[in-house]
Amino acid sequence: MFDLSRIRAKAAGILFTFTGLLLIGGSVLVEPAAAQAAALQAKEGADRPIPRDDLQRSMRIYTYTMTAESGPQRGEVLYFYKCWMCHNKYTKSAPYLSDLFQRPRLVTGEQVSESTVREKIRSGSQRMPGFRHSLSDTDMADLMSYLRSGKCCYEEDEPPANPWYHKP
Repeated sequence: MFDLSRIRAKAAGILFTFTGLLLIGGSVLVEPAAAQAAALQAKEGADRPIPRDDLQRSMRIYTYTMTAESGPQRGEVLYFYKCWMCHNKYTKSAPYLSDLFQRPRLVTGEQVSESTVREKIRSGSQRMPGFRHSLSDTDMADLMSYLRSGKCCYEEDEPPANPWYHKP
């Protein structure tokens, strides 16, 4: 006759072992992209740069470099992906940011300065998520340069020009 509790215990042990091997083996096999790039750089020699495929659009989307490598134009892309869904001219739940640095105070009553705006973006508020862990210092610098530029803020009826499209 079958001893069901013994079969369950055996199956749980096998599952536990398999899961452990998968976790350990997976962490060894999967290297972060930066580590892979560093290993490739060391292997090929430090004097030669790693070739980059500028047509790899998924990487450009992931790093927010579809239109520019840095500066206000990259900040516009960051604004579109991180801020625009709440801070556009059609929403009533969040202030429109087009003239942010011309205002005397933030909605919270704090003086408008680059440091207070940075801190508000990093820490968030009750109605706004904090971006402390998802925006690097470079991202923040590009976003701030975009907010300070006269071009802010992105609207759906005026999308940024595609740098890969050239009129004949």
